[in-house]
Amino acid sequence: MAQTTQRDRAALPPWKRAVFMLITLSVPLVALVLLELGLRLAGFGGYPAFFRDMGEITPGQSLVITVPDASRPYFFADPDRAGYAEESEFVMPKPAGTFRIMLVGESAAKGYPQPRNLSMGSFLQAMLQERWPDRRVEVINLGTTAVASFPLVYLTQAAVEHQPDLVVLYVGNNEFFGAYGTASISASGTMPVTALPWVRAVRGLALVQGVEGLLRGGSTGDRTLMEQMIGQTVIPSDAALRTAAATNLGTHIEQMVQACCSFGSVLVCTTASNEAGLVPLGQEVVDALGAEERAEVDRELAVARTAATGDAVAAEAAARAVIARVPQHAEAHFWLGKARAVQGDRVGARAAFLRARDCDTMPWRPTSATEQAIRDAAQRTGATLCDVAESFRTMSPEGATGWELLDDHVHPSLRGQAEAARLMANAILGMPAMPKGEPIAEGFDWSAMAARLGANPWDAWRVDHTLRVLFGVPFMKRSNAEAFARFDRAAGALEGSVSPAIRAVLEEWKTTRPHAGAQRPVTGMVARTLLREGRAADAEPLYAIALNQVPGFMSWSLEYAYFLLACREKIKPSLDAADLQLAADAIARGRFLLAHGESGSGFTERYVGRLHQLRGEWADAIPFLLAARPRMQAEDLVACDQALVASYIRLGRTAEALALCEEGIRSSGRFATIYQRLREQVQQGK
Repeated sequence: MAQTTQRDRAALPPWKRAVFMLITLSVPLVALVLLELGLRLAGFGGYPAFFRDMGEITPGQSLVITVPDASRPYFFADPDRAGYAEESEFVMPKPAGTFRIMLVGESAAKGYPQPRNLSMGSFLQAMLQERWPDRRVEVINLGTTAVASFPLVYLTQAAVEHQPDLVVLYVGNNEFFGAYGTASISASGTMPVTALPWVRAVRGLALVQGVEGLLRGGSTGDRTLMEQMIGQTVIPSDAALRTAAATNLGTHIEQMVQACCSFGSVLVCTTASNEAGLVPLGQEVVDALGAEERAEVDRELAVARTAATGDAVAAEAAARAVIARVPQHAEAHFWLGKARAVQGDRVGARAAFLRARDCDTMPWRPTSATEQAIRDAAQRTGATLCDVAESFRTMSPEGATGWELLDDHVHPSLRGQAEAARLMANAILGMPAMPKGEPIAEGFDWSAMAARLGANPWDAWRVDHTLRVLFGVPFMKRSNAEAFARFDRAAGALEGSVSPAIRAVLEEWKTTRPHAGAQRPVTGMVARTLLREGRAADAEPLYAIALNQVPGFMSWSLEYAYFLLACREKIKPSLDAADLQLAADAIARGRFLLAHGESGSGFTERYVGRLHQLRGEWADAIPFLLAARPRMQAEDLVACDQALVASYIRLGRTAEALALCEEGIRSSGRFATIYQRLREQVQQGK
């Protein structure tokens, strides 16, 4: 029987055997394709667009917003704790007379830890607006936290489709530990840079994302995002990962510049880091030393650490003794830099500080190699270079950049944000294709500009607290305890000087998480408390700042516009034409959101109604307040009903006002007494 079967098979024509084999091989392939399609329908697979068309905002013009979490799939190790960008909006096609800049980079470009109104992008926009008063300058900040340069290639390719006049690249801080960094948990390691697009394609498959979703563990909630991204904690200065990081960055900068060539101009910037202030973070590699030699290194290092406070000559000698034993000892090079700086040798200090940064086995800062890769990429592509890193060093008293311009390892201080923007603005003003204007001189009054943009004590506290948390991370605190103590003192000083009500607000802000590409401003939260205390004049400027710290097309913007005008209504005889226009503009944004299904909480309806009331449009307010009611709870429902009653009274609809009060008395529980008082006011005709 077996022989017959073999003869039958042998008798099959070649074409039938081919068909049989094709069918046999196709079955699993078809099954995989069907499974892929099914998972796609379930929401897995692919990469979200970085920009989303929200619909027509005026005839012939559409509103486009940046999608804050579009980078989520690049964080395949833990997409639930992915990096994000700020939500911003702009109009397409670009309006006449608008000069549009897209700022691409990581968290430093985004402005962290400063609020959006005090980021380098906001300073850049203000500076160029002053130089070009006949144009409307807009800077769209695309800074995305915790990504390496590879995902930013795709962001740049998407950005240039939206008619920028210029793209500014401030990229290069996360080549080790960011998403697709060489030493990240989501790394491709030393894989050839040409393979990264293939890795991205595979990672975009729904099958891959679905399986990873099943196998993935939970987030480590008590760790910062960048801590969670670390895959290799010790990277020696001669490690292949460092060469790979520089190669990747240079290649990706070139690809970004090439993407920009389709429309015009690009400015490439080096990124600054804290070289003279931040003690190296990584573990020193001393494995080759015996126990006695290690003890001697520890003794010499203790002397070296007195460089800034004791005998600088002795500290220098001790640091050099350590370096003689361990040439790549990062901390010894750092204290050598301090000793040389104290003795007035800026050149020697600079060299030592940069050597310390390059030897740091935890390279949270760009290295000389990655920094040079940016310069080389700009030269190869013919792009204009703005050497922020080197310019910051020339401005710094110790020959290398320190705390005066950096808040932590790579994020500029408030002054640093302004100085980086000044350098960018001057580079732009000097580009042949750009409009001309007077350069901004070094030593300009950056603090006055910061005040105009909304600098205030509450956001200064926000920064101090954020840095207190960062430097409280164990390895940061171990190496830079003084920084933790400084920020803790600064934040604690304000916390200890405010009322219990304000202190409670600050504690609440600490627990909030970013939402829709923004973080609720502490200024708005403090202003609400001040307004409740009857301090409208103190709350008004904080609401004005908060309004500039959130995206325009979200309910927070409507909320802050309403309370800003409510404050003005209390401190002025009446709202003026500009105030009424501000309310009208906010109403238009709210109506757009509602028309496009962008409200789920009811707050958009509520504040559109309240804004109509501020304009004296009592009837127009009622439909929005009624639409908000079903989604309001507790105090929010009470406030909504109070507003409704006000409209009913103004319109002489007393029966409806009383009915609403009776409903509240019956069903609002602990708020019943409020509705009772409200009923009395209606009955008295107030």
